[in-house]
Amino acid sequence: MELRLVITRFVFVNFLTVFYSLLTLLIISLSYVKDLIFSTPLKRKLEPPACLTDPKYGVHKYIKVNNIKLHYVESGDPTKPLLIMLHGFPEFWYSWRHQIVEFKKDYWCIAVDLRGYGDSERPEGVDEYHITVLIEDIRDLIHQLGREKCILLTHDWGGIVGCKLRDVYPQLLSCLVMLSSLTIEAWDKRIRTDIKQLRKSWYVFMFRAPYLAEHMMSLNNLAMFDKSMLVPGKDTVTAEDIECYKYWFGKQFAFTPPVNYYRANVMYNVPNKLRTGGVPMLVVHAEKDLYVETKIQEILKEEYDDIECKVIQNCGHFMQQEEPEKVNKIVRDFLEKNNLY
Repeated sequence: MELRLVITRFVFVNFLTVFYSLLTLLIISLSYVKDLIFSTPLKRKLEPPACLTDPKYGVHKYIKVNNIKLHYVESGDPTKPLLIMLHGFPEFWYSWRHQIVEFKKDYWCIAVDLRGYGDSERPEGVDEYHITVLIEDIRDLIHQLGREKCILLTHDWGGIVGCKLRDVYPQLLSCLVMLSSLTIEAWDKRIRTDIKQLRKSWYVFMFRAPYLAEHMMSLNNLAMFDKSMLVPGKDTVTAEDIECYKYWFGKQFAFTPPVNYYRANVMYNVPNKLRTGGVPMLVVHAEKDLYVETKIQEILKEEYDDIECKVIQNCGHFMQQEEPEKVNKIVRDFLEKNNLY
C-alpha cells in the first residue's frame, strides 16, 4: 500500500507540474511578445531605497551559522527575551518593519534574512534548501546569539521552518507564532481533500519546473509585488515598500534560491508528523488569503494540542504588512497570556 501511495503521488504531482508549467510558459511567451511590441525596457535601480537603512528598524549585522552567513537586523535590548522573526516567500527582513517598531521596546528583536534571501548567503543546489537544513540554520542561530531558547514569530515559509523546528527541537522555543502559514503535512492532506486549496497551490507545482518560476516572477518590472502586496484602500504598504522588494529580487538569480525551498520540499511520500507538546502555538490566517485556505486550521488543530487559532477578516496573505495593528495586538495578547515578556 505504501508503494502504491508513492506511485499515485508521483503521477499526481508530476501531472500538475507539467500542466501548470505549460500554462506558465504560455503566459511568459505572450508577455514577451507584448513587451517586444509595446514596451520600453526598464533599468533596475542599483541603489537601495532609503527606508532599508532607516535606523528606526535597527542595526544591520551578519552572523555565521550552519556554515553559511546570514544577514539580520537587530533592535531592542539584548538583555530582554529574544524574539526571532522569520519571513516568508517572496520576502526578506523588511516584511517585519511594523513588528520591529512595535516589539523592540520589550524584546530583543532579530529579523533574519533566511538563507538564499536578501543579503544572506545563497548556496547553490536544491538540496541546500531542504527543511532539515533550514531548521539547523535557526537552531544554530539561537545558540550563536547566546540563548537557549527564543520566541519565534513567523510568516509563510518562515512558519513551515519554525513549526518543523518545534517538532524536532521543542526545547529551543518559548512559543511559536505562525502567520499565514501551515505545515508540509497539513498542506499535503488539504490539497487531497479540498479543491480550493489545490487551486490556490497551483504555483507550488509550477515552481518544480526549472527556470519558469524565475522568468514569470520577473515579468513586467516584477509586477507580482505590486499585484500581491499593494491593497486598494489601504496605505500600510506603499510604493516605496514595493521598491524595496524589487531592489533585492531584481538582482540576477535572486529568485532561484527562494524557489528552491519548494523544489526541495515537495515530496512524493509525506511522513507522519512528530507530535510534541509544551510549546504554545498561535496560528493566524487571513480571510482573503490567495494562497492558504483558513480551513487548514482544522488539520493543524488535529496535529497539535497546545494551539490557538485566529482569522483576520478583510485581510490578505501578507497580513503583518497589510494589517500591522491587528497583527501586533493579536501577537502581543498571546505573548502576555503566556507570560512571555
